[in-house]
Amino acid sequence: MRKWFRSFYSSGLFIPFILLLPYMCTIALNGADKALLLHSPGVEDMVPLMLMVQMKGDYAEEAVKAQAVIARSEVYRRLENGESEGEILDEVNESIAVKNRERSDRSFVIWYGGGWKLLSAVDKLQQYGAAAEATVGQVLTYNGKLKLVPYHEISSGKTRDGKEVFHSAEYGYLKSVESSQDREAPDYVNSTYVPASQLPAKLVIKKRDSAGYVTALTADGNWLEGETFRQGMHLVSADFSVQKVGKMVRFLCKGKGHGLGFSQYGGNEMAKKGSSWEEILATYFPEMEVETVMEIGR
Repeated sequence: MRKWFRSFYSSGLFIPFILLLPYMCTIALNGADKALLLHSPGVEDMVPLMLMVQMKGDYAEEAVKAQAVIARSEVYRRLENGESEGEILDEVNESIAVKNRERSDRSFVIWYGGGWKLLSAVDKLQQYGAAAEATVGQVLTYNGKLKLVPYHEISSGKTRDGKEVFHSAEYGYLKSVESSQDREAPDYVNSTYVPASQLPAKLVIKKRDSAGYVTALTADGNWLEGETFRQGMHLVSADFSVQKVGKMVRFLCKGKGHGLGFSQYGGNEMAKKGSSWEEILATYFPEMEVETVMEIGR
């Protein structure tokens, strides 16, 4: 039975089954004619599924709630921009299927009631569902408008300024904030080694932003954008240094991810110390407000 569940959970069928479960229960209790009237899958159904993709580690309840608000904000923003719920759900379903195929087990650990608790995959989905329910309808806005609300695993100790990263005042609402607790993360520092023969002969970092992330570098005199280079080289962060080690080149990276917006590690540390999801989001998005949205156009 356990083997069958793991196979089913790793397949692309698990998510459609979870979404159809309310229909199945409604049909059993009230008949097929009332199923669509009593339950219609929508944004709130997708939030727990998005958390399955977005949260790669073990997080406290309030940190999960903060991420649930971010996930919901992203769904509504995409819907407002013309995407359909089906398109978003297909993308989420595929991401979860890929993620689960990469895992060797199906267990998780969360911070609950002052201690760590082992959870199964179904327990994890239930935890995400509880976080979505506890924050139902809550989104982040700037001047009353839905905006990009980015997140990452670990900052380099300070999140990045949106205006600097995107070179546009449109993203000025993404302010750089201190997240010094990230420096205590077990995997705060990561090294990637690449054979020198596979790289340009001369690689020089030219510019960094105010948070320390590389924004520009040259490869044999050719200018490259920092984040694009980071992704192309599969580096965990754009806050990196370059060092020649024998026939290899070492990229020493600080943090994990692009460094914009919500630091999941930093938010989790705040949650473990008693901060609410509202306080966590206010810390990482000081220019944004929490609003209640139940449908596009309010």
